[in-house]
Amino acid sequence: MTKIEIELIAHATEDLDKVVEAARAILPPGARDKVKFKVKELRGHYGNPIRLVKTRIRDRELAQAVFDHVISGLPEEDKWELLRDLKRRTSGGSLYIRLDKQWAFMGQLKLSSSDPIWIKVSFSSSKIDEIREALKGGRPGP
Repeated sequence: MTKIEIELIAHATEDLDKVVEAARAILPPGARDKVKFKVKELRGHYGNPIRLVKTRIRDRELAQAVFDHVISGLPEEDKWELLRDLKRRTSGGSLYIRLDKQWAFMGQLKLSSSDPIWIKVSFSSSKIDEIREALKGGRPGP
């Protein structure tokens, strides 16, 4: 794996600190101080203020640790859903995962498509079998 990108939206009605805390909660404890999130001010469809919270993890070892932590923290039924829908969740050597922001804030990982934490995991190979092996716990080659 070459990098991980994490993005989520902080709506005007949400506390930015809590949204960032939810993002940090998906990271392994040892990585939480190493990963820095940037906040970009945007305007929503109706002119409402929203903030895009994002980070890129380019260090391969740290990216692998984050990926392993996220996958191992998912409930078994969510892991199976990722594997079952793998073709739909991959493109050009990247795996797309959406996690529930509210559950993450409470310290639990769960797939969700509503107001999620978006994770893009970029692999050095676009072979779906290698991505599948990474999800099952095997690591793809360089």
